[in-house]
Amino acid sequence: MTRPDNIGSAEKTATIADLARHVVRAVEPEQADYLELVTASWESGAGSRRTPAWTGGTVGSGVQPAVLADLVYPLLAGTFAQVLGASAFAALQRRRWWRRKRAVVPSTRITLTAEQVERARAAVVAHGMTLGLSEAEATMLADAVHGALRRADDE
Repeated sequence: MTRPDNIGSAEKTATIADLARHVVRAVEPEQADYLELVTASWESGAGSRRTPAWTGGTVGSGVQPAVLADLVYPLLAGTFAQVLGASAFAALQRRRWWRRKRAVVPSTRITLTAEQVERARAAVVAHGMTLGLSEAEATMLADAVHGALRRADDE
């Protein structure tokens, strides 16, 4: 998660894949290898047509090992569509991948202001709960996303 020279210190820039990797390493590190397969699937265009396999109550428990890795991209897409505005997020996606229509592209680079970083935390909780997570599970993921965004320029 590097910062381009033209980005001020109040803005944070990262790819969606970098954020997904951070979240998985923070919450379910044993899913890191599986996340790489999921990321490759999303980059190829196959992943966006899948429905997340998550059914509730298992993040952090190890009961369903594919849960977080399958959930993270839809969760981040919903979060950034809310924080940046759906049309702005879609424009970021089209700029690079206009030939492929997908819900999210892991290599999409996003830049958020400090205020948007703070709003992203609440958006992750809301979108996580919409996807069936408990409030505690959604908050755990929100903390991981928020932490990754706050450190984006430092890595």
